[in-house]
Amino acid sequence: PGFSCWKQCSSRWFLCSWPPSGPDGNTSYLLKVCYVVPRLCQWFEAGRETTYTLKHHHVYVLTNATAWVEARWGDHVHRTPNLTLYLDEAIKPDPPPVGMPFTKTGGKLRLQVPWPPCHRGGQPPQREARFRRTGDRGWTQVKTPFAGVSVTCALGVDGAFEVQLRHKPPHWSSYWSDWSSSIFVPQEILASPVLSYQLGKLGRDGQRVLRLGWQRAPKEQGDVAYTLSVRMLACHCTELAEEDTVVLGREVTVHNLTLSGAEYEILLTAANAAGTGPARQLHVPAEQRADLGFKDVSVASGTMMARWEAPSPGFVYCFEQQPLPGALKRGVCIRRDFSAKSIHVERGKGAPRAPPLEAPACYRLAVHGWALARGWSTFALQHHYASSASLAVPIHINTSARDDAIVLQWSPSPRAACPGVLAKYLVCHAAKGDNVTYGEADAAASHYILQNLRPGTAYRVGIQEVTAESGETCSTWWHFQTKALG
Repeated sequence: PGFSCWKQCSSRWFLCSWPPSGPDGNTSYLLKVCYVVPRLCQWFEAGRETTYTLKHHHVYVLTNATAWVEARWGDHVHRTPNLTLYLDEAIKPDPPPVGMPFTKTGGKLRLQVPWPPCHRGGQPPQREARFRRTGDRGWTQVKTPFAGVSVTCALGVDGAFEVQLRHKPPHWSSYWSDWSSSIFVPQEILASPVLSYQLGKLGRDGQRVLRLGWQRAPKEQGDVAYTLSVRMLACHCTELAEEDTVVLGREVTVHNLTLSGAEYEILLTAANAAGTGPARQLHVPAEQRADLGFKDVSVASGTMMARWEAPSPGFVYCFEQQPLPGALKRGVCIRRDFSAKSIHVERGKGAPRAPPLEAPACYRLAVHGWALARGWSTFALQHHYASSASLAVPIHINTSARDDAIVLQWSPSPRAACPGVLAKYLVCHAAKGDNVTYGEADAAASHYILQNLRPGTAYRVGIQEVTAESGETCSTWWHFQTKALG
């Protein structure tokens, strides 16, 4: 608002301006400049204007100078206060640009402010910032004299803010720039997105769809981008990492992921100009039951052999051999081209190398393949119970219920906890000299009632676990006698 003389960066023109004095339209102005070296003064008639442009080659710029303006109307003379300046350094830079990077954490804003284009010398420029909460009127000003490349503002409260900056070259004769345009600083993202999901079943194509949904970010958080990171926990095929990240815009609140039957970790993070919020983690369990069996699975001397067929071509596949229950073990990632309908054999020894099976135990065996057009899909999935134990089931016979019925009881088979391995229990019984009668019990059962028995008769009974590889007959028999009538 007062008397000033300055030039813009790289300009050779100095703009001098001053506030008006005297009657409007009847006042003339005279700009005077006196130099230290040489010891002389110059004056410039500005007429009735309150600005005057000094040409670089008409003034002495490499010496200290004193300038003032005399306003004359009638017999009156008004003189401005003296202005001391060194014209070559009397620079007023343009305002800082608004596209500068910044971070906001815990209510503290840190802006990376570039130096003015005309800055020279090793001393950094001075900077000031002012901010206000969106919707407020008053500004809070922050002085950061001789700051480095950053300006820090302690905002103090969470919310969206409007920030403006200005800067000044370090020389005493320079000027502050005008305030920059407002920089919108959004509200920090302090909580991870609330995530809902629906997981589909694994289809015959070896894929399943995970439908994700989340709430739209509040407007105070500004332009929010969501990043979905998808990681197969057992299969680390690092060259395919770029396929595992999806970046979505603010308006997106639902997204479908096509997954194989493997175990996954899904991370959803929201980020805006203030920084990245905490991630929301979702664990997707491995598919346990699917109609995607191996051609055959066998175990000999602690070494497993699994044969499978590729339903479609690809150039990477991963073989899993996971103990259940147990900690997840890393699968074997094989990088080689394969064609549709090609047959492959995985062995516990050799290539690909997998650990030997530790009997008795349940194992989930799976092969997942990757192709550019489809991504990951599951080619084969099957559970295998490794044990040399007999399939015959030890039973307890309770004959005290009725004369014509008994209750058979047994402990659940470990194979029943291995999905898809135990198909059912086969119940065989026969009176002495009669043909064998067969019954069935569900794989989850632990008792069976034999009815319509003849009193006072000797019987034999057996229960056999039935798997995909076993026959349907009882190998071990237990004997009992029903009560006689009366």
